[in-house]
Amino acid sequence: MRIWYTMPMKTVIVFRTGPLGTWREKFTGIAAFAKTVDWQLQPVDARTAKPDIEKIIAFWKPAGFILDVSGAPDMFAGTDFGGIPTVAMNPAANMQPALPSVMSDSREISKMAMAELTRNNPASIIFVEWLNPEIGWSVVKREIGREIAAMHGIPFISLAPDADSDMWQPGLTEKIASALQKLPKPCGIFAVTDVIGAVAIAAAAKASARVPEDVPVVSVDDDPEICENCSPTLTSVRPDFHKLGFSAGQLLARAMENPALAPERIAVSPLGLVRRASTQSALIYDKRVKDALERIRLHACEGIAPKDVAADFGTSRRMAEIRFKAATGKTIGDAILTRRLELACEYLKDGRSSVSAIANFCGWTSDIAFRKAFKSRFGVSPLQWSRNARN
Repeated sequence: MRIWYTMPMKTVIVFRTGPLGTWREKFTGIAAFAKTVDWQLQPVDARTAKPDIEKIIAFWKPAGFILDVSGAPDMFAGTDFGGIPTVAMNPAANMQPALPSVMSDSREISKMAMAELTRNNPASIIFVEWLNPEIGWSVVKREIGREIAAMHGIPFISLAPDADSDMWQPGLTEKIASALQKLPKPCGIFAVTDVIGAVAIAAAAKASARVPEDVPVVSVDDDPEICENCSPTLTSVRPDFHKLGFSAGQLLARAMENPALAPERIAVSPLGLVRRASTQSALIYDKRVKDALERIRLHACEGIAPKDVAADFGTSRRMAEIRFKAATGKTIGDAILTRRLELACEYLKDGRSSVSAIANFCGWTSDIAFRKAFKSRFGVSPLQWSRNARN
């Protein structure tokens, strides 16, 4: 009788502190790397209390730690990890000892957000901070935002929640609403996270200001559970959370192989800006067109046709097309196709779905039709585009 022995897999503990939407993408990225090195990942929820590191080490005997500290940047400051290799994602500056780290590129994120706000010709801008305004990624976004506002000659102020209050959201809502009543309009709001962005939209309503006409709002993280449930829906810069997680795995592997290496620091560029109703129609005054754009954004892959969108205008189809193109520079059909291709590109960047599946997800009746439309727009096949995007 032959007995097979296998080497035990290394266990890596992954601490979660952030919201589910962003955490899911980070963990998927970590898991994608873990498959290449046969790690066993063990997630630990650290959203409400700091874990007992000594007990976790004794129980799991981990080979490494990955800390997703973006939701609680100070939680692990000064923590002793027992000499076990540890990597931090979006760490606070005061984390000791110095750890290898991977961060979303806050400079690029701020540039994207400010570009979207300045596109709407604001007369003033409010930057709304995180609960701790001195957290590194909040500071960088604020200062880059201030520089860009100054370059355009736009007044710029920053507001922060009362971090020591259990009722910070109502207090912040009042602060933003009060500022909006005093500042010239349109007043753009750059919110440091989607949670803060949702508060900003509520504050605009409290101040009887229209979003986006009076108050265009941009936030960061593109958490669909938040952004799609705001009214209006919330424009947000989308960090590359999958790559953030994958890169954290790579850093940890290097730290495991050579603990004497100096801590590395990697900045991951954002994927782009997801434009929703909180900014996309600020310069469009035709309500029917605004409603049509939102319907296309939400339902383009569900088989809607130009005639379906035009029917909502209450006019002839020809007049609906004239009004839509005058406001957007595109035909209704062009807008539907563009939205379907945008979503297809997101799936292709992710790299986890087949071309046939993506064609189906995005509303094509066959992958042949999808390939033809894709190559006509981008000049390359979907597979080639996917390879280029991930290299």
